[in-house]
Amino acid sequence: MQADVASSTPDLLSLLRTATGPSHERLDASFGSLDLARRDDLARFLAAHAIGLAPMFPVFRAFLEERLGLDCPDYPAMLAADLAALGVDADAQPVLEAPAEIAPIGAEAGVGYVVCGSRLGLAMIRQRGYWGEAEGFRSAYMSDGRGHDAWKALVSQLRGQPATPAAAEAARAAALAAFDTFSAAFAASAGLGLPTYG
Repeated sequence: MQADVASSTPDLLSLLRTATGPSHERLDASFGSLDLARRDDLARFLAAHAIGLAPMFPVFRAFLEERLGLDCPDYPAMLAADLAALGVDADAQPVLEAPAEIAPIGAEAGVGYVVCGSRLGLAMIRQRGYWGEAEGFRSAYMSDGRGHDAWKALVSQLRGQPATPAAAEAARAAALAAFDTFSAAFAASAGLGLPTYG
């Protein structure tokens, strides 16, 4: 009987997908409102990623390296270089505080879920194309192709490792906070004096 109960318990990946579905849709709608064939929209897209990722990157890097056993690319450095190439000072962008929800034990899985998922989404954007390919600009952040490996490793981890109720709740709260952080970053990226091009 105990085995039946355990087998009917949703895995952590399913729990996170269900819990974050509405947040994911709202964030996709925000970023999807940008036309990445336009230089200024691409600059805002990258600025929002830089603002949102910065406070969560230490937790994400630890998750990738310690839990998934993968090398973590320096995404903040890639974003800073991309923005500099587009005439945007990454150091002048707003700084968001790390949400308290990403600190507890188990929370790193929620942060990993959101950030790895965003890397997977960038693979689809690369296929569609973005501004710069004809102008000699190539985004290091957008071009990094290691997101698929990270997502596969994350899926295996979240499906294959049972989580205690406390760890599952920590991951859920952290994932929601991560989506909220990226939403706040998108809002903060508006009207920041990003260069505007015709």
